[in-house]
Amino acid sequence: MNTTSLDKKTIKQHSILCLASIALIGCAAHQSDLKPMSHIMSDTQTVNFQDYNTSAWVSEKFDGAFSRQFKGKSLNYNIAQFAPEGGVDIGLSQRDVKLGSVAEVVDGLVICSSYKTKLSGKGRWWAGPKISVNWAAMEENTPSQDDWYENYIVEIASSTPNELHDIFTGDYFKGEDLGMTKLAGASYRHYKIRYQSWWQYWSVRQDYRESGVLTLEPIIDVWVQNGLPTNLRFDGVKANIETYGAISGTGEMRVDIGKSTRQDLVCD
Repeated sequence: MNTTSLDKKTIKQHSILCLASIALIGCAAHQSDLKPMSHIMSDTQTVNFQDYNTSAWVSEKFDGAFSRQFKGKSLNYNIAQFAPEGGVDIGLSQRDVKLGSVAEVVDGLVICSSYKTKLSGKGRWWAGPKISVNWAAMEENTPSQDDWYENYIVEIASSTPNELHDIFTGDYFKGEDLGMTKLAGASYRHYKIRYQSWWQYWSVRQDYRESGVLTLEPIIDVWVQNGLPTNLRFDGVKANIETYGAISGTGEMRVDIGKSTRQDLVCD
């Protein structure tokens, strides 16, 4: 279907109908192989499926539709959004990952994840492990939310590493460049920015990849050295895709999380 010749209303109607019918008939060539291994999820509810959780969030300015569906161990998603601002956040995690303080959990923690994307549009997207620290403090609306942290590792994105560097260190975020770490066959560049009422740490792989194994400890060590408290609750790590602005298309995520002593992490 050539969407370049259609107006926004027609595209949106097609996208929403497509999301609703994907389990029955499929609506595009690259969607026809999505078998009903689990039900279609078109809301933001966190859902458990076998050994996995999938979460979703949309911003107030989100305008469009999205869906998620498990196919074996993979999470398939479909996104169609049209607003110049606003976006969607889709995550995939394992249910049996040990939780505790950052100091207790970080030692030897390894994630193997993959991100296959067929997304296009004027907006932006980025994918990689996402790590939340002290989520409960944010949820409980504590008087000072300085102890809430939402952290990203970017393995692949629509923007280049240099473009992300300009965004993080530019006039809007005014972030701090924390230098680089060589890891997993590439360099990761680290940033600390103030976003709304909380701090964020970002680490961006300088040579993008769709999948691979990543030891998280060296990256989290940099964050700790630059202010991330080790006594706060580590709320888990997940494979994550986020979009901002006009984006449409499909994708697939997989994740396996364990300790460095494990030899059975699966990334394909």
